[in-house]
Amino acid sequence: MSDVVLSAISRADTGKKISKQLRREGKIPAVYYAHSEKSVSLILDEKEMMEVVSNSTGLINLSIDKKKAKKCIVKEIQFDPIKNRPIHVDMMGVRLKEKVTMSVPVVLRGEPIGVKEQGAVLAQAVYDLEVSCLPLDIPENIEIDVAELRLGDSIHVKDLSLDKIEILNDPEVVLASVTTVRGPEIEEEVVVEGEELEEAEEETEETEE
Repeated sequence: MSDVVLSAISRADTGKKISKQLRREGKIPAVYYAHSEKSVSLILDEKEMMEVVSNSTGLINLSIDKKKAKKCIVKEIQFDPIKNRPIHVDMMGVRLKEKVTMSVPVVLRGEPIGVKEQGAVLAQAVYDLEVSCLPLDIPENIEIDVAELRLGDSIHVKDLSLDKIEILNDPEVVLASVTTVRGPEIEEEVVVEGEELEEAEEETEETEE
């Protein structure tokens, strides 16, 4: 979505203390970098940034200090592992005729035959794929139709064919599969492991005595 615009303010002060203060104010420290350009430390509004990112995984117009927007992509967002809030953003400038590499979400579409008629379950193994393409060809997501999958069927990276987009992941990687439910067996294993753990603890206590 090349019409998406994100505003930013350049900053000279850096460091952990400054970054913490920005986050308390609802701002996010960020950096913009590109080939043959000097990197720029930025301040982003957290709410605006999250709205832009949630509506586009592709091309963004980044306006720094209200100047002419630069074409870029969000290369990385670092999140606080406890609060699950963004704490830093890397913005990479791009040229429309040069390919970029980035991660794109995988979305499964449809209800498999194996789920509807054979009592199986759909298991998604991969949620993002690394792709290489021109900036204007970056997809919002990669949709995979799983409606025809039966029990025992699976879809690999090598099964995908995308126009103008090269997938960089291992071709043999399984993306999704239709498999049986193994709940009872799993519960039995958990009980056994629990009994073994109790026995081990009892032996330890006896030794200590």
